[in-house]
Order: sequence, then C-alpha cells, then structure tokens
Amino acid sequence: MNSTIAAAFKVDLLKGVQILVVDNDVDSGVLYAIFLKYFGANVMTAGSIKEAVEIMSWFVPHIMICEIRFLGESVYTLLKTLSAMEADNRNHIPIIVTSTCPTSSINEIPEIEVEKYLIKPVDLDKLIFTINNLALANKNMAIARPLTKLNCVYSSPF
Repeated sequence: MNSTIAAAFKVDLLKGVQILVVDNDVDSGVLYAIFLKYFGANVMTAGSIKEAVEIMSWFVPHIMICEIRFLGESVYTLLKTLSAMEADNRNHIPIIVTSTCPTSSINEIPEIEVEKYLIKPVDLDKLIFTINNLALANKNMAIARPLTKLNCVYSSPF
C-alpha cells in the first residue's frame, strides 16, 4: 500500500459520492471501502457480479470500481444492469476498471466504456484523483473541490 495518500485534504472530499466496488478479491474491496469512506464517500462492496446486480436494485452508484475478471461469472450481466440504470436515470455512471491483467485485456471487451483502467496493486493516489475528477465532471454528484496536490501523508482513522 502506498503510504503517501492525500490526507491533507478535508475528510469530506467525496461527501455525497456513491461508489459501488465490485471485486472478487475481498481484501481489495475492503481496502477501497475503508479508504473511500475515510474521504466521506458512501461505499457499497460486492464480491461477485450477482451480488453487485442485487445491490444495484436499491443502490444507484455515481461511480463504479470494478474488477474485470470473475471466475464463472460474466461482467456483461453487470454492464447490462448498469446500462439499464443509466437509461432510467438519464445519467452516465463512470466505470473505473481494476485488474491484475494488462491493459490489452480490456480491448477484448469492446462494449465497456471505461473512464480509467488501473492495474493492481492500485495506486491509491491515482484512485482518489480519478474519482475526484470524475465527480467534478459529473454535475449530479455533490463534490465541488478540485484536488490540486497529491502525495501527502495518509493517516488512517483506524
């Protein structure tokens, strides 16, 4: 884990931003959830595509962070659900893809429109910067402060 994370920013930097983390690696999901909640985001985690689809029946994320590879499950199911939500809400839901596989693997699934592709282990500075930029670009999110400085010491409240 990168120990130089943006803690100098107000803890409520992501206040009001709803994020769904879909990752079959429990440790990654927990790490993202703790980290993003520290900055005020409302975070839900799912360990499978099926669980993510169930969560999306009552939780509408502003941003999705999603592992691209799931053993025995197709990410297409999740993408179809996401597309239906976008049509109902008339809002685009940005996707940040995480994976241990090279970027070329994303080209195998041309239907996915992703805003950012992060290779694991994910640099948490890049993650918070990406989420903040996406939130600033989306007027439907409650965030309004741009990040201007990274690499400050992150001090966990735990």
